[in-house]
Amino acid sequence: MTQWVFLVGGAGTRLGALTANTPKPLLPVGGRPFLDTLLDVAVGHGASDILLLAGFHADTVAEAYEGRRVNGVPVRCSIEDEPLGTAGALRQAAAMLGDRWILMNGDTLFEGDPRALGRPPEDWLVSMALRRLDDTSRAGVIDLADGRVQRFRERGTAGPGLVNAGVYVMRRAVLDLIPNGRACSLEGEIFPRLAAEGLVQGIEQEGYFIDIGVVEDYARAQSEVPRRHPSLFVKPARA
Repeated sequence: MTQWVFLVGGAGTRLGALTANTPKPLLPVGGRPFLDTLLDVAVGHGASDILLLAGFHADTVAEAYEGRRVNGVPVRCSIEDEPLGTAGALRQAAAMLGDRWILMNGDTLFEGDPRALGRPPEDWLVSMALRRLDDTSRAGVIDLADGRVQRFRERGTAGPGLVNAGVYVMRRAVLDLIPNGRACSLEGEIFPRLAAEGLVQGIEQEGYFIDIGVVEDYARAQSEVPRRHPSLFVKPARA
């Protein structure tokens, strides 16, 4: 799997004024856009094609990344004319997608191994990386049994548990379940439906995990992320 797709279209409302004019994945972390670190990760794992699904301030994303190369790997953008949600954005980009791809949230860094998500058996449509946290109050909790996701619980439940790490392997048949031309959420509509049919594989992985979606974690990322991921691959735009 060499195609990597990034969800970079969210408004990032929990960050308040920080995202008023800047898409959340483009916020600076350690002096460079957070998304640049994620692209480094993708290239480090062997990506040969990178696709950004852009919505909120999509023109800013396109100006910074369309036509860019990351250590020789081309970056393309799929632009929403209106908000389509995480699933709707994926459906709109259908012509740009292959038979399977790695999908990653543009506001989350997880140091698991995304390539391991494609392991057999392959009777699934989505294979999802899961991370165990001591405190799940800021994330939805995942109920897992026999390697299959059973249920997605809303955020707010305190205590330890498994959470969605924001990294997936998807097969093209997922697109057939997404309505065309309207807003649709992977997390709210598509994943629960697939889980009910036993089609979401969940694989617990270890590794550093951070979601910059709240102010406290965004502040923490400023020192942690550049220490763990110094700039290695990103070249100037259109290099």
